[in-house]
Parts: sequence; C-alpha cells; structure tokens
Amino acid sequence: MRKVFPEGMCDLVRKYKLESSFYFHWPFCRKLCTYCNFNKYVESASRFGTNFENSMKNNLLRETETVLKSSHITKTKSIYFGGGTPSLASSSTIKSMIEKVKDLTSLKKDAEVTVECNPSSSNMLSKLEDYSKIGVNRISIGLQSLNDGTLKLLGRDHTSIEGLTLLRQAHEVFGKDSVSVDMLYGKPGDTLESWREELEQILSYHPSHISLYELTPERGTHLFKQLKSGMIMLPDSTLTASMYQLAVELMQQSQLERYEASSFAKTGAESKHNFSYWNGTQYVGIGPGAHSRLYVKEHSSREARIQCLDPKLWIDRVQRNGHGTQICKRQKDLEVLSELLVTSLRTKKGTQQERWQIFELEYSIQLIFQRSSKIQKLCSEGLLYWNSLNDLLPSENGLNVIDAILPIVLNELDCFFAGLGTNS
Repeated sequence: MRKVFPEGMCDLVRKYKLESSFYFHWPFCRKLCTYCNFNKYVESASRFGTNFENSMKNNLLRETETVLKSSHITKTKSIYFGGGTPSLASSSTIKSMIEKVKDLTSLKKDAEVTVECNPSSSNMLSKLEDYSKIGVNRISIGLQSLNDGTLKLLGRDHTSIEGLTLLRQAHEVFGKDSVSVDMLYGKPGDTLESWREELEQILSYHPSHISLYELTPERGTHLFKQLKSGMIMLPDSTLTASMYQLAVELMQQSQLERYEASSFAKTGAESKHNFSYWNGTQYVGIGPGAHSRLYVKEHSSREARIQCLDPKLWIDRVQRNGHGTQICKRQKDLEVLSELLVTSLRTKKGTQQERWQIFELEYSIQLIFQRSSKIQKLCSEGLLYWNSLNDLLPSENGLNVIDAILPIVLNELDCFFAGLGTNS
C-alpha cells in the first residue's frame, strides 16, 4: 500500500501536516427546524443541567487540547463556530475557544474566525459588538427565507423583519464584506416569481456573500414526515432547476461570482474556511457530532473522526478519555482522493494538481483521467476542461450539473486504481 505521506515529503506535504482549520460544534437550539437533520438539541435545563454551558465550554477546551497533542498541527488557518445555534452560547464561551486555539497553535494573521448567527438569538447587536472585540471577523446568518409563512412552516423562530434587522446590524459592526447569508430554495409554496422576489429583496441589501441551498427532505425530519403524509408538497425538479438558474443569473448581475456550486461572493469575500474543506486541508472538529480529517503522530495516514453525538455522552467521554471520539478510521489513499475530487470539483478552481500531489505523488490527475473516454466526452461537451497547470475544472455549465458529473468522475478514479490491482 502506498503511503499518503511518504518519506522525504515535499514542502507542500509538510505544510499540510502543520496547518489546520477548526470547527466547533454548539449543538443547542431554541427550537428544531422541520427540515434540519444536523446534530442538534433543544436547550433543556432538566436534561442538561442549569450549568450545562460551563460544562460544555470546559469539555470543548479539554477536547481541543487532547486532539492537538495527538497531531502535528502548529498553525490555524480558520475557526468556525457552527451548530445548532452557536450564537446562543455566551460571548465569553466563544472567546475561550478562540483563546485556546491561539494558546496551542499559531493563529495566522489573516485567519478567518466565523460565528453562525440565527435571528432568533437574543440581544444580537450586543453579541455582534462583543464578537468584534474577541477576534471574530466574519458572521454567517441563517435567513433561509424572507416569507414569514414559509419561515413558520419550516419551524424557524424568527420573522423576515428580524432576519433583515440582524443583517443590517452585522453589516454595521463587521462591514458587508465580512457577512454571509444562507437562503433556501425549493421550499413549500415556492414559485419562480416568489423566488425572484426573495432574491431581489435580499440583493437590495448588497450582501457580499450568499449561500443557496435546495431544501432537501432528509429521512427522520418532520418535513420528511409531512411530505410522506401529503400535508405539504415541494416544487418539482424542473422548477427547482429553473430557480437555481435564475439565482445564478441574478447573482451575476449583482457582481456575486459563483465560486462554488452553492456559494456566491464578491471578489475577496469568499469563505476561507469552506475552502479548507474543498481543497483537502486538515480540519479538526470539536464538540458533539463534529467531524475531523487530520494527520496524527501515531501513523502515516489521515484519520476520519466523528465525535459522540449526544452532548451528555460526549461530555462523559471527554471527562473519561480527554476526547469524545466515537468513530476513528484510517483513510485509504483512494478515500482521500475521492473526497478531494467530490469537494474541489464543486468549486470554480476545480481539482488542482498542486493539491492532488499532496496525497498522490505517483499518479497525476492527467495520467488518471485524460485517457478516459467518459472524461473526454464531458470535456467535449463543455462541462469539464483542463487548464495550463493540468488542473481539472468544471465549466460554468458544468457547475450547473455537477451533481450528475461527480459519480462519473469517481467511477473513473475507481476503475483506474482497480486496473492497477490495488484498492489503495
């Protein structure tokens, strides 16, 4: 089996081992949205205790220390607080996490530190001002919709006015280039015209970054049950495709470039943290249900980790073991390459040979894919293309249908290594 990190590592590999991004998961919400299948729990003093936040903070700090001691990480590229609703946590808790990372690693000068904020969180202007003083420099706001009836149907506990008020406040405190907005399309009752109205309304606030996600009914959610029972209906695939294309056109008119299939930004306002996921950078997930991809001192391959889901069980594990890892698996070379392809081909930069060789020094992207008749066909159809650096990229049309392209690319990767007689 070839090593992901062979002896005599190149500078890129060495740099990869040292640098990481951090994700802190705060799993609590005031209310559960009907469509959300993330690891989240309604705040409850009866279940988690009256001092659960302090307990969460202390165990997040301890898990951070334990994970870092087992890794080679010395530099932090970005920190992201997600959930759940991390803006429900006190500013002092957020500050403690940032300070811990700074104590244990070197936080890069241009490091992006983001907090997800929901309009339902109380005293948000005060919190935004606090965040700006403790090292947070980017805010991500989950608006999801600007229709009050839709918000209620989705289980959101805020109104469109509250959402837009938070957006204005975030712009005032952090500046427009440091605020991102999330919106959903394909919602119950959506039409092409109603979606246009929502987009035009949000664009009138001149955001610098918008993420657009198609509402997907996930098994186990209340939305899924409503759909199965016939209580509600979602727009069909033809309409949702038209809604996405309309969004692309309106974003372009507002100088918001599509730099990833679901992400649009003005130049310089792209999410650095998300690029860590998309480009194969190590990332450390801390907290209940968080995921990690990191290289550890113990052996010469990358690990995929998932932390224990339930907050109480996670706390018990951290107190007992120093970490709450529930699943830990060494990744095979082919798994790492597959993840890199799936994430990077969703971006405008595509799969870069420079990043590819961090994980695969023997076989270049071109060597693997250029002889494939299926990849050649995608290129001839104008969906994929090669640049002068031998990177494989999606075209604008390719990004429109990237979810249909990825299975083809992954199958060709599997076939190549199967032909070598190795499963990597």
